Amino acid sequence: MSESFDIVVVGSGAAGIAAAIAAARAGCTTLIMDARSAAGGTGGFSGLTTLCGLHTEHGQFLNDCFSREFAEALMREDGVAGPTRMGRVFVQLYRPGSFQKVAARLLAAEPLVSPRWNAPLREVRLDARRIGSLNGVQVGAVIDCSGNAEVGRAAGEQLLATDDTTQAPSVVVPLENVERDLSTPLAVAQVLLALSHAGLPPVTFMPCAEAGVVALKFAGQPDEVPRLLKFLRDHVSGFQRCQTAQTEFPLARRAGTMIVGRHLLTGDDVLGARKFPDAVARGCWPVEQWPADGRPRLRHLPPGEHYEIPARSLRAARTENLFMAGKSLSADEEAVASARVMGCCLATGAAAGQLAASYVSSARIQ
Repeated sequence: MSESFDIVVVGSGAAGIAAAIAAARAGCTTLIMDARSAAGGTGGFSGLTTLCGLHTEHGQFLNDCFSREFAEALMREDGVAGPTRMGRVFVQLYRPGSFQKVAARLLAAEPLVSPRWNAPLREVRLDARRIGSLNGVQVGAVIDCSGNAEVGRAAGEQLLATDDTTQAPSVVVPLENVERDLSTPLAVAQVLLALSHAGLPPVTFMPCAEAGVVALKFAGQPDEVPRLLKFLRDHVSGFQRCQTAQTEFPLARRAGTMIVGRHLLTGDDVLGARKFPDAVARGCWPVEQWPADGRPRLRHLPPGEHYEIPARSLRAARTENLFMAGKSLSADEEAVASARVMGCCLATGAAAGQLAASYVSSARIQ
């Protein structure tokens, strides 16, 4: 007899963690599966050190419930007192290892959650307009939190995709022993000018939870990182002693492929701070696009405003029991440039878990 679960969550980044826990807390047996060896996704494995999209422009939590629960657990793990202002937005500093620890601890605390690691999606079987099984596991509902619409693609849903003109990937490298002041635009511009003269792609500097460490977002390729670090040590004042403990430099993908759902969230919805009667999550991060030149282009919402994400953007248009969250939600290239950040992924993941649980409960009654 084959295994069966009420809900299967594909992907264990911020959205997948939230979806699995929300579904389990709603009383559903839940399988969370990922090709990686542990939960964490982009938040735990890319080298990122800033959790974005959690807070309003005044530093208050935008979404409560699981988004706040996860953020506060991460703050306790890292000894972080609260958010940090970065330009016009607030971010939460964190350690990638702590992200993995908190995710593992929260998932382990839910008796209805069963994790399955090193388990890439291999097979999706459809029965009319429903998914009947994944990898041989019978399912009541599926939540695609893969970030690249793995389930949606297999189910034949209409997809949209970002590319290097709007969401180019980057390499994130934590650097220790940086002795240069990078707190002003002028100081950063001087470093960027030196890199440009050397023919190297630009970088962006991000704060870290550890004192004396700065995260470097590099717009080049992983194999260019050693040359970049050597140039910084040899030619840029304040970087002579910089070093990193990383030995591999994976590409961090900002966004990927979205599933067109029952409502397509648009850039106009985001920048117009649109509200919906079936809203299940909020967002206020700017539309942040990263072309391949490594120079971000930001468009902010009106002051004090936020937009809402409707439940229809978390339900597939054709497949009856397919839900999605995080970077796979139903959004166009402009809208996902805001909704892709981890704070929003946590909120949409939790909402998708609750929606899928309600669907499964209704199916049982019928």
